[in-house]
Amino acid sequence: MKKYIYLLSALALVTRLNAAVKTPEGCFASDNQRFTYEKSLSPAEENEQITNCLKNFLRENGAPYAQEALPILKKSNNLSTVMPETMLIFKNAKDAPTAFAAASALISVPEDLGPYKKAVYNVLSSANQEDYKKTLAVIILASAGAVDGGYTPFLTPALSAEDPVLQAYASAAYALIIPETKSRFINGIITVYGFDKTFALRAFENTGLKSRELNSALKSAVKSEKEITRVSAAEWIGDVQDKKLLEALLTLPYSDAQTISAAATALAANYDMVSAALKKALRANPETPGTAAAVMTYALLGSEHFDEIEKSLQSSNANEQANAARVALSAAEILQSKTPYYQNPSLEEQRIKKLIAPLGKISNRAKDENAKYYSDAAIKAIYNLINK
Repeated sequence: MKKYIYLLSALALVTRLNAAVKTPEGCFASDNQRFTYEKSLSPAEENEQITNCLKNFLRENGAPYAQEALPILKKSNNLSTVMPETMLIFKNAKDAPTAFAAASALISVPEDLGPYKKAVYNVLSSANQEDYKKTLAVIILASAGAVDGGYTPFLTPALSAEDPVLQAYASAAYALIIPETKSRFINGIITVYGFDKTFALRAFENTGLKSRELNSALKSAVKSEKEITRVSAAEWIGDVQDKKLLEALLTLPYSDAQTISAAATALAANYDMVSAALKKALRANPETPGTAAAVMTYALLGSEHFDEIEKSLQSSNANEQANAARVALSAAEILQSKTPYYQNPSLEEQRIKKLIAPLGKISNRAKDENAKYYSDAAIKAIYNLINK
């Protein structure tokens, strides 16, 4: 009987997922389901059902939703199942964003490109195709090692394109086609890392640069004027796991949300390596970008480190009090937003309540304006969370 009930439940889920949906979002029952799918954490059966739903959606709707559906499949490592649909979208795309979405997908699975190389060459040789699509075709073929130096003229205009992402992909493709380019394209390759790690790593390996030269480039790139480059550099630094590079994330000159988030994610993933530097950053001026990165790092780490935050709230250092209160505020805001970041949100909610008492003491007694302001804001956010 249990098997029969389970079968009916599974069939109902399949029916729901494969029913006509209006957008790719309709393939998911909740934000959390999408989060686990994109992180490749879904159970095998659920993963297959969602993938089929997205595949059917692409087959029926194609280009209009390529920019939404393909990145989801890319993040979940399921792009290989929709190669025919993706190739068709690229071939028939009438606008640059759609063509780029399809091209980015094709670039990320070069091992599956074999049966479609001829179709990509046809785009490249067609007199009816736009120049931007021919450039994308060369980048796709470069990702699969299917073109040589004779094709670099197709990339040249894109190397100075206004679109930093297209410029970055063209730089990586150029490095793949022409070995030993050294540092000429390294900033573009770093930028690509945030979109396609494998493509960026292969391009870097072809530059002829050493690891120490990459580290130097990453240290500079994380302070780039271009946000997109800073974010990708921070992500790469998190994966390199070099202590000096990680500590460089605490000396950022920019405080935009994307850069701070990327830096914090990298630092949180390598906490043991940079714990001393993070604790020191909590005692620094609350207004600096590096301090903001440290605050967000502790917020992402969550209740596992609330004991440390409670001690900082009881510190005699006003900056440390203010920054610890900011950690509590940021953690409460993450929980309120229902972003499926924490593995156990209910447990986080229970544990964050412990911070109300020390926050209350600061709120009532602190002479420092920042400490009082952030404590008041944190208490309010926690109460809003509790009473939601």
